[in-house]
Amino acid sequence: MERIRGTFETGITKLDVLVERSDHTQRRQSAAEAATAALAARVTSLERRVWTASGVAGALGAAGGFFAAYLNG
Repeated sequence: MERIRGTFETGITKLDVLVERSDHTQRRQSAAEAATAALAARVTSLERRVWTASGVAGALGAAGGFFAAYLNG
């Protein structure tokens, strides 16, 4: 009976370790998903700024070309 009890307690201990590892893995996965979402938001914001800046640069270039042509002639 003592041997069965020891085996049972060993099994419970191992199960506790597995549950703890699973919880730790879930916390790490949640943190990684949050970091991924934050990074995606940053990339989207950066893309928006780049497209806005390129549009402004294109407009300024066109206006500069127009004024240069106007002043030359």
